[in-house]
Amino acid sequence: MMKDRKSQLLAGLLIGIGLLALLTNVGWLGVGVGWLWGFFFAAGGAAFLYFYATERSHWWALIPGFGLFALAAAVWMGDAGGPLFLAVMGIGFAAVYASDRRRWWAIIPAGTLATLALVAWFDQRQPSFDTGFLFLLGIAVTFVALFLLPEEGGKQRWAIYPALGCAALALLTFTSSAVGGVVMPVLLIGAGAYLIWRRDAGRVEPRSRKEA
Repeated sequence: MMKDRKSQLLAGLLIGIGLLALLTNVGWLGVGVGWLWGFFFAAGGAAFLYFYATERSHWWALIPGFGLFALAAAVWMGDAGGPLFLAVMGIGFAAVYASDRRRWWAIIPAGTLATLALVAWFDQRQPSFDTGFLFLLGIAVTFVALFLLPEEGGKQRWAIYPALGCAALALLTFTSSAVGGVVMPVLLIGAGAYLIWRRDAGRVEPRSRKEA
């Protein structure tokens, strides 16, 4: 009974998408066609999530389910849809991990897609901002998350090595950027000044005690 209901739902979605594609190609639909496509993408995503909700062993359905929701969001949001598409896809992989902590591998695409979403968002709002270091930093954080997972949650000790490598590359990229070329020298100067102040303060304090 459940399988028949799933088959009927999938058949209805395929027929609806086929009809929409046909009407679009022959030019019978106007400006609102984008919203209709978004609706069918969202309906398809809901169908896959329904498959997962009724049968938890079908964890794979989370990926196309969130993927179709991501397409719907991209269609509806227009220019802002790119970062949102990537973010929703990342949430889909995070849901795969949440469904079973043994699927630790899903954290890698989840973190990567979330990082790409952040980079795309910055690219849209600050085109002059160099996001190369931001991407590498996001990948480093993703591997750090793998390393910090509890043992029962899929902890991966090897993840610390790509995390350190990506962090080092992020720092190198940041220092070579226009912003980092100013920020890093200022931080170094500040750190050196603090060390000098701390040394001088340590010399003055014993003298004041001796005089007392």
